[in-house]
Amino acid sequence: MKKILAINLSPRKNGTSGILLTKCTEYLEGRECIVQRIDLYSHVHKLDTIHSLINDSDTLILSGPCYVNTYPADTIRLLEEFEAHPEILHGQNLYGIIQGGMPYAHTHVSGLNMLKVFAGRVNVLYKGGFIMGLGAMLDGHPLSKLPNGRKVMRQFAVFCGHIQKGEESPDSVYEAALLKGPRIVTWLLSKIMNRRIDRAYASRGMDANTPSPYVSDELTELMSETKT
Repeated sequence: MKKILAINLSPRKNGTSGILLTKCTEYLEGRECIVQRIDLYSHVHKLDTIHSLINDSDTLILSGPCYVNTYPADTIRLLEEFEAHPEILHGQNLYGIIQGGMPYAHTHVSGLNMLKVFAGRVNVLYKGGFIMGLGAMLDGHPLSKLPNGRKVMRQFAVFCGHIQKGEESPDSVYEAALLKGPRIVTWLLSKIMNRRIDRAYASRGMDANTPSPYVSDELTELMSETKT
């Protein structure tokens, strides 16, 4: 029987990331999996309290919001804690769930890429992830409230099925649930939002074109390959 550790990476226990994780755990528990769910921010000041849970698990599921194109900063701290204690990593399967307000995969995929790069450095196996847009519009309400709610629920069940079987979950699973719209709308939204972000940076004396010191050359190359 699979032992699964599901970690909510959001500071909100019952937000959109928590809802998705609950749906996932309910699916798995109904199929002879032992699932333990924890909230990262209940342990964030003492991460060693979850070492035994990680060590006892066959599968890790990380579910969180997309903050500025990736998971919250404390998620990176969690991954660093994993890497600092290799004795708790023994080939576990790793799956990621990431959601945010933008409906497009490319605004969130860097979070999954980060997990993929992390898995390549330590003894865990990245098996894929699920991206859901319009998460901020959901904000604690049922998935059915989304414009593409039926597709999301159907494809998310497919993703959970891959977790249960320990299989790789291809990108096509979440891509089939994405809300599709005219490209001109995407272009206009991106122009407006990027302009607002640039102005917010400028008002704080920051240059939006300065390279991030937190992005490694390896991750930059991976993100470039994803775009092509």
